[in-house]
Amino acid sequence: MPLAPTPFGVLCALVRQPGALLTTNALLDQVWGHQFVTDSVLRTAISELRTALDDDARKPRFIETVSRRGYRFIAATSAIVAAAPGRVAENRLPQSTSFIGRTSALSRLLANWDLACAGQRKIAWVAGEPGIGKTTLIEHFIAGLGEVLCVRGQCVEQYGSGEPYLPVLEALSQLCRSDPSLVSLLRTVAPTWLLQLPWLSTPEERDTLRRDLAGASADRMLREMGEVLDRCGERRPLLLVTEDLHWSDRATIQLMDYIARRRGSAPLMWLGSFRLADVVALDHPLNRLRRELRLHRLSEEIVLDPFSESEVAEYLGKQAPSIARDEAFVRALHERTDGLPLFVASITTDVMARAAEAGDYGAAERQLEKIAVPDNLAAIIDHYIAKLSNDQRMVLSAAAVCGVEFRIDPIANALQRDAFAIVQTCDDLAREQVWLNTPRVQESETAAEVAYSFRHALFRQVLYERTAPATRMQLHRKIAVALERERGEAAPIPAVELATHFERAREPLAALRYYAEAAEAALSHFSPEECQSIAERASPLLEQVPKSSERATLEIALRTLHGLAATRVLGAGDEARAAFQRAYALLDEAPHHPMRGRLLHGFGLMLTLRGEYGEALAVADRAEALGSTTSDPVLLSTACTLHGQVDQLQGRSGAARTWLERGLALVERSDVGPGEFLVDPQVGLLGMLAVPLLHLGLVEDARAAVQRASTRARDRRWPMATLTAIWYCALFEVRLGNAERVAALADEMQTLVDEFALAHGQTAYRWFRGWADARMGTPREGYRRIREAYDDNARLGMLAGASEILGYATEALLLAGDLDAAEKQLEEALQIADKLDERVYLPQLLLLEAAIGRARGDAAAADDANRRAIAEARAQEAPWLELITLTDVCANDSARAEDRRALATLIEGLPQARDTTAVTHARKLLDKIRSIRPR
Repeated sequence: MPLAPTPFGVLCALVRQPGALLTTNALLDQVWGHQFVTDSVLRTAISELRTALDDDARKPRFIETVSRRGYRFIAATSAIVAAAPGRVAENRLPQSTSFIGRTSALSRLLANWDLACAGQRKIAWVAGEPGIGKTTLIEHFIAGLGEVLCVRGQCVEQYGSGEPYLPVLEALSQLCRSDPSLVSLLRTVAPTWLLQLPWLSTPEERDTLRRDLAGASADRMLREMGEVLDRCGERRPLLLVTEDLHWSDRATIQLMDYIARRRGSAPLMWLGSFRLADVVALDHPLNRLRRELRLHRLSEEIVLDPFSESEVAEYLGKQAPSIARDEAFVRALHERTDGLPLFVASITTDVMARAAEAGDYGAAERQLEKIAVPDNLAAIIDHYIAKLSNDQRMVLSAAAVCGVEFRIDPIANALQRDAFAIVQTCDDLAREQVWLNTPRVQESETAAEVAYSFRHALFRQVLYERTAPATRMQLHRKIAVALERERGEAAPIPAVELATHFERAREPLAALRYYAEAAEAALSHFSPEECQSIAERASPLLEQVPKSSERATLEIALRTLHGLAATRVLGAGDEARAAFQRAYALLDEAPHHPMRGRLLHGFGLMLTLRGEYGEALAVADRAEALGSTTSDPVLLSTACTLHGQVDQLQGRSGAARTWLERGLALVERSDVGPGEFLVDPQVGLLGMLAVPLLHLGLVEDARAAVQRASTRARDRRWPMATLTAIWYCALFEVRLGNAERVAALADEMQTLVDEFALAHGQTAYRWFRGWADARMGTPREGYRRIREAYDDNARLGMLAGASEILGYATEALLLAGDLDAAEKQLEEALQIADKLDERVYLPQLLLLEAAIGRARGDAAAADDANRRAIAEARAQEAPWLELITLTDVCANDSARAEDRRALATLIEGLPQARDTTAVTHARKLLDKIRSIRPR
């Protein structure tokens, strides 16, 4: 009976344990894995099952509901014996006369497809050397499946980094064409992928998506595509075929890894092919993945072997029965070809042609001896090249420059010939079944739009290498110009493809322009690793271009993008710093560079994260100088943001407030949005402003600032901006001492990071949660969280705020009663504070030093630390910090009369703080002291 995959999965889970109660949670976990779904989804599946089985919930024959607990399968069951996979597949094996020696491999593929159809997602590889018959096997496999949902993506030889997810995007485009409703599914569950297919959305929608997806990581793309593939499989089983994975980009390999490990059932099979020797020799990322998946039994790898001597004889029996009985010929053919199918077919064809010309089929062995012994397949292909007419060779040479697959238009434009004449030549070559495949023509395609492909990548490779270098270079230039012209008409031609053509045409400046575009596209496609690789690949070309303003402009773009990508992948490490530094040094040569805002903002932020505050202020000053001459709000707000951040971290609350309020007024007046920044400027500035306002005693103003930041971020549904608002709200609540509130904010931050797979925030929620845990009774667990988060940040070179985080760790150890560890931790915090001149948390660190001194019975040391804490708070002109330090000091017997008077004066001078826990505690403390020591 017909049944959708999801209710079928529920039925299988129930029937596997007949008579046993399966709880709702157990069923959700077995069928949906760790995906977040509600109980109603399960109830719907149960309802569909009952409808299909004609089962009454009130008088069940199959599925019994156990109120508020789960479900039980109550019908009698009996075991059946499954047919062996080979036997199941055997009925569908093709009877093609050319399909020799691959029955076992095909049976394994069909068996895996059967498992996929039953809801067990499968990853399968077909591996082997060039010419072994990988594509032939895949084609026979697909042909035997009938009308199934099959989409294909072709990896393209990019001579280096390519467009992220290129074969997956090709397959996704096919899915969207076959099912237009998929576009709405992408809008709902996979907006990061919708952004990669611009022809499916309007410019306004893409702008909205870019704002909404700011800060998203590659992990989000993986998760979204997993959901899309699962949803597609709910309608009917899906076969995704990706050939030539040895040319694949890193992002596609990461996606395959994610899909293979994804929990839950899905009728999906991802079938890929690759050249085993290339993957191993080049240490392609696929090599590590195939080993790991095989180790965990998450993939099926089929390695094709050459034909045996008996299989060569069987092949000849199908192709040339008259010579198949000649054992000596079969043996000689096997020896010469090493049993490689493409080699066997090529030589057999040649022998038969010679025998036909000689009219002597009985002397095939003599004809074989007349053929020069080739060293490899390249020699066989050279033989075919020699047979080409000048016209055919010219067309094929241009096609080889385009790649394994090519369209007619760019070749016709490059050769300045009529497109239909090129089509005729290609059709003739396809009929010969040596060079080209016959294309699959869509109804809407014109002849010039039809895509042809080489029958084998080796044919294209050898022809490309045999084309004279000067001719090849000229063809690359002409193809590049033709593609440029098409691209101007909105054809989706990847920038990296144009860059490669111009690079091989020895036009480095044009290549650099497209490499810069490709790097920016990779970054916007949430693939910073690919952006890094593209920037590194383009770097040597810079040396081939004489110094000029255009070269400086391109280098600034490439180095800036490299710095932004490296920051996302490696944190604030040396690679990111070096890239930014080079772009920054060149800015004088192109002061109006369109990327200068991203450069100065990114470089300044990275320097701040590294704790290199002096250099960050220098970048801020330069941003202000450049912004002032052009009234550029992006540069001016960058200057205000950097100054405000550094001043806050170095304990200059008044100056930080001035800069941040100025920046806020600027972005509000100029309506600067998140386009140039990772985070919406208004949200960032409002959040940052809260801490200096609090330190100045303006508690209500500070609370209003974080509330405004949160409201703006949530109203606009910007995940990264929301994360930033929560972050600063947590900093604010830490200073107020509200442990429960900080714990709630940390959990909210974690949920947001996980839900949207944000690249940032992975550490902050852990140290905030650790601080709250320590205050709420589990100091050891709190310390562990804080220290692990700090170490993760430090490994990424991010030291900003390090003294404060280590202060949290010191406090947790003190609460745990571990004085020695607390003292050691505090020493590290004070050293970092001194090294970075980071004073934002210094008064609290000195109070911790006093607490350790008191715990050790060293009153003098404690009093000295208290004095320094008070002095530091006053030096920072931060009344709130002075209130905290004086309250702590006055709680001890060593407090002085002037300390108590100063505290009383502070309380009266901080009207916005009167309702805080800190002021309430200070008042009670003073009242208690007065009752014990009346004036």
